[in-house]
Amino acid sequence: MKILITFFPIDDMGGIINHHEQLCAGLQELGHEVTTKLLMWRPTAPRSVAGGNDDYGHSGLLYDQRKGFSWTSDNIIPYQGSENLARWKEYASGFDLIIWQVAVPTKRAENAGNTDWIGLYNCDVPQVAVIHDGNFLDSYPWLHLVGNRLTGLACVHTCAFNSARHINVPSALILNPFDISNPAPIDKESFQARRPGFLSVQTFKAWKRVPELCAAIPYMGNIAKVLAGKGIDYYYLTSKDKCKYPGIWDAALEAGMDYVGVVSNSWRDATLRKVTTLIDASWSKKYGAIGAHFNRVMVDAILQGAVPIARDLGIGGSPDDLFQAGRNCFTVPWNSTPQEFGEAVGYLANMSWGVYEEVTHNGRQLLRKFERKAIAQRFIDLGMGDLCEQRGVLSEDVKVKGYQALQHFFAGV
Repeated sequence: MKILITFFPIDDMGGIINHHEQLCAGLQELGHEVTTKLLMWRPTAPRSVAGGNDDYGHSGLLYDQRKGFSWTSDNIIPYQGSENLARWKEYASGFDLIIWQVAVPTKRAENAGNTDWIGLYNCDVPQVAVIHDGNFLDSYPWLHLVGNRLTGLACVHTCAFNSARHINVPSALILNPFDISNPAPIDKESFQARRPGFLSVQTFKAWKRVPELCAAIPYMGNIAKVLAGKGIDYYYLTSKDKCKYPGIWDAALEAGMDYVGVVSNSWRDATLRKVTTLIDASWSKKYGAIGAHFNRVMVDAILQGAVPIARDLGIGGSPDDLFQAGRNCFTVPWNSTPQEFGEAVGYLANMSWGVYEEVTHNGRQLLRKFERKAIAQRFIDLGMGDLCEQRGVLSEDVKVKGYQALQHFFAGV
């Protein structure tokens, strides 16, 4: 099959970069031909859109984890105006499946007045949109405006899947894809070579709760404390003029935090093989009320033999949820004080071999659910109409919010 995967411009793609690269790899391993394009509301394509240049991925694009993909004019499709839309329709019709990695355009300033985007979906090709978070209900409810053109919605976790109940499109829980072919060894010798401590890596968005992690670091004792990533909260933590969290960053550094900035996937994996745990400090009451909303790094940790430490609101509370506290991960309550958070991490990072062996063994049982070829096949099945785990009902709230966005922002009013 010829498969087209599309993006709209967004900020801070974070884990979407890795999702895309691993999905491309999985589809290619199944024998499919994959093409990636950036769609821009412009009359002509720019010569390039700057991004990262650390490595070529399975997509054939240069990228890095901070700046995202580098796009050249060959990989950009302009869609402003009827002529461009007609060219797009002719081009898209040459594929057997379209996967919308970014489901719809966002309310970035350059999209004010853009109603052409709706015409992009008006082609007779099976189309699957990916829901990467639980934010669709509030952040892009206008997805329902093109729901009748979509074959299905691929939802990466339970929070995303449950949010899809509010739109009348077939959907399925299709987890993030990973290369699981080279997991770290789990044996006593390897465990003893690990340093008690953690790596925490993410985009510093508000709901990732990096300031809470930094505030807890002085209470963790003598363990490795490695923090990686960047984003808006990095500047709020470190800015001299706009610091929202005075004193927290400096105190964490004084307590031994090793801040390493934005790192490559290979550096992340190598570091996870040297420490006992990974911390994902994120939590959201809004997301938690919908379902489990764990991040990709939880699986990265399991692959490299580090035990994930998450917040209880992040992994969900159902017996059916993939991640279970004390079984295949550890949790710290979302409302812990900095001292409670820090002391819990210090204790868990110094776990015994017996505890480590049991939790990592249980974690490994999850990996096959994330294997990239199996995930890629589920995308194919969803796109061909052979997979539907639910079909939601369009809620009045989503309907109203979507039409309001169309009538005002996208209509330029």
